[in-house]
Amino acid sequence: MWAAMRGASGGGIEIKQVKGSPHFCATRRLLWLAVAFYLLPVPAPAQVNYVARFTLDKSPVVAGEPVFCTFSIQNTGAQPFAFAYRNPMRIANSELESEPNFVVRDAAGRRVADPAPRRCGGAKGTAVYGSVSLPPGQIHTERWLLNQWARFARAGKYRVHAERRLPLLGIDEARREFTGSPVAFAAALNEFTVEVAVPTEAKLRSAFEPYEKVLRKPEAKGFPESVEAVVTLPQPFLLDELVMLASAGPNERRWDRERALEGLARLGTPEAWEAILKIARGSDAPVQGAPPETAAKQDSLRAFAILLLAERGDRRDLASILAMLSGAPDSLRGDMIRALGFFRDPRANQALFDRLHSPAPADRVNAILGLRNLEDKNVVPALIAMLNDPEAQVRQVAHFALRNLTGQAIQLSPTASAGEAVGVARSWRAWWQKQGADYRPLRQPPCRDW
Repeated sequence: MWAAMRGASGGGIEIKQVKGSPHFCATRRLLWLAVAFYLLPVPAPAQVNYVARFTLDKSPVVAGEPVFCTFSIQNTGAQPFAFAYRNPMRIANSELESEPNFVVRDAAGRRVADPAPRRCGGAKGTAVYGSVSLPPGQIHTERWLLNQWARFARAGKYRVHAERRLPLLGIDEARREFTGSPVAFAAALNEFTVEVAVPTEAKLRSAFEPYEKVLRKPEAKGFPESVEAVVTLPQPFLLDELVMLASAGPNERRWDRERALEGLARLGTPEAWEAILKIARGSDAPVQGAPPETAAKQDSLRAFAILLLAERGDRRDLASILAMLSGAPDSLRGDMIRALGFFRDPRANQALFDRLHSPAPADRVNAILGLRNLEDKNVVPALIAMLNDPEAQVRQVAHFALRNLTGQAIQLSPTASAGEAVGVARSWRAWWQKQGADYRPLRQPPCRDW
């Protein structure tokens, strides 16, 4: 018979004959079929070739002016490739595979602080929203606002290190479709210098004029970049543009209205906060009979405005929120209750304690979360008492708040019955009797959503 064996080096097939086999002919035919299959090329993703780089759009600039750089990738091969593209908003999770990374240093070599906020609610999902198929010879570009990674607050020279590793999908020759996993990573690595000059209002107005013009024409090219420039670097003379972006119809899909609210909060002028309060009150709420999804979007925007007011913590806004709370719809009442915990005000605190006795379980849950936000030892006995609540959800949230506030490792099973919760409550009371006098609430790192 015949035997087929790979050489030790893997470089071919060695054929040997073994005499005396009764199945010589049949075996030989099968062997040659195997040899033919081995020698045929295995379909594989086509090779991709590219050139990728970052370039600085403009220098010098003035402090407070948008500093954009452009990422470009050109297909220099014979086959198309595909990749994910996205809008120019920086997202909270910088570790994602395709994200650009920028490190900025001043003239002395010191790294410039990253202005990205620590989100109170954690990272806000992903911003990837499309896919590009790039034919041979064509170029794709994306503009990134460097001010989202560093504040160019002072005049001087800054050195920018720009890097990106973009996964590319190639063509599967057998199926004539793009591969499901990357066949290559487009690597871009560039460094450039940004020169920043002392600003004047006239120079800033001139720098922002192109973005203002684009914002008046939402279908214009570069609209997403203009939105990012205005909400990241708001100026008093941009107030009307920010209000327009925040107050647009709830079905507007060309931008995120919450981003405009963030821009108003960053601007921080009395006029900006008044615009946020107006949205929180629902002054531009949809007319009666509007589709449910329209009302839901409007409620979501109002809830975010309430959160921004609460994070600001100005007691002058508290009266407005308390007034809204009495007639708030179910979709907004929980956000308002939780927001009260940011004010550290006796009126807000009393409203939270009162809500612990609400007949609505959702109100009790949100009151617990609001009290937890106070980071005050005086709320601990009330939270322990809520472990006796008839609703399992309320008991679990009370236990979560206690652990989060104290750092204690007392356990409550996710499926614990009311009887088990009573026993856990006894453990908490015993701990409180021993430690309450010296207890200091755990302080969470400062955070903000704007």
